[in-house]
Amino acid sequence: MGSNKTRWLAVLGAAGAALALTACGGEAGGAVTDPQSTDGALLSQSFQLFKQAPSVRVTARAAVAMGTRVEITTDRRKNCLADAQNGFFQAAVEHGGRTWIRWSDDVLDPARAISARQTELSKGLRGKWLELSDNGRIRKSMVDLCTLATVHTIAEQLSQPGQRAVREDEVNDENGERLAPLRQGEKGNSVTAYVKTDGKPYPRKIVVDMPTFAPEPVDFLLDAYGDPVSVKPPERSRTVRSEHLEALAEKELAAGLSSG
Repeated sequence: MGSNKTRWLAVLGAAGAALALTACGGEAGGAVTDPQSTDGALLSQSFQLFKQAPSVRVTARAAVAMGTRVEITTDRRKNCLADAQNGFFQAAVEHGGRTWIRWSDDVLDPARAISARQTELSKGLRGKWLELSDNGRIRKSMVDLCTLATVHTIAEQLSQPGQRAVREDEVNDENGERLAPLRQGEKGNSVTAYVKTDGKPYPRKIVVDMPTFAPEPVDFLLDAYGDPVSVKPPERSRTVRSEHLEALAEKELAAGLSSG
């Protein structure tokens, strides 16, 4: 308990800020591409498709947080599932606002508890979902994460006409899909969108490369466009609602969350 893995949310927040700042610049540092070029138009079209999609799955990776991956599945109704792929936690946000979180049995292993508070958390939450209070810090962080605010910020910026883009050599992703990298900004201080070259040009990946905010590039993988997102409340027998346990969890299991 109290692992530095809990700091991944703060890392993603910093990466998101980098994303928004770079996108707002709207420049293609050193590019010879005309603002109305084919590549700029492709970039704009790609993010228009992103904005129109009824749902999308986003996997966010923050290399500075031990390579932690977080898979976020959300739709326009604000249903959301979040899964830390290191097994640390699972969270669910219903479109009405109710939010639940479950930490892994390994995290809540009583044998790993080193304080009375951690023992109490293990006893009260192991194998159960905690329904979060409306004003709690953990819920706020989950809801903020699920809004994908920084991804939508860049989508809003890059979907506008008159974009500039530097088109780099095409690459294949792990599924063999051909992608065209479209970069804004100079290498080492940029945002790059990887766009499908076959069929509708959906963006498949966004890479934020800004060492000022993170020592290594942070990427957002975009896939599963249009898949429905179903969030069902956990079984009542496996659900706990306790302000006391939630307060303990904020201190012991969510050390990386901001206080705002």
